[in-house]
Amino acid sequence: MYRIPRSLAAFATTLAIGGTCLLVGGCDAIELAAGAIGGLNPCGTILACDPQEYRFVTSGIDGPGVVPDLDPFCTYPPFCDAGSDPIFGGLVP
Repeated sequence: MYRIPRSLAAFATTLAIGGTCLLVGGCDAIELAAGAIGGLNPCGTILACDPQEYRFVTSGIDGPGVVPDLDPFCTYPPFCDAGSDPIFGGLVP
């Protein structure tokens, strides 16, 4: 008597999870794992380094210039002080 509702609940849960994966953007396990690992900041939890410095190194800023998508506060991101640039400011003393 309990097998039918239990299997129906399992089927409904499987459909809900599958539908959520499709709505989010697909169930590509490799892409999902790469996104999770790429967004991990190991500084402070695994390595003894500055999290702000790690974010700057992995941000993709190649040189001086205004890139408003990455840092809208400063033209030379690591060389601004922390008061004017809250994202990457104060990395270089």
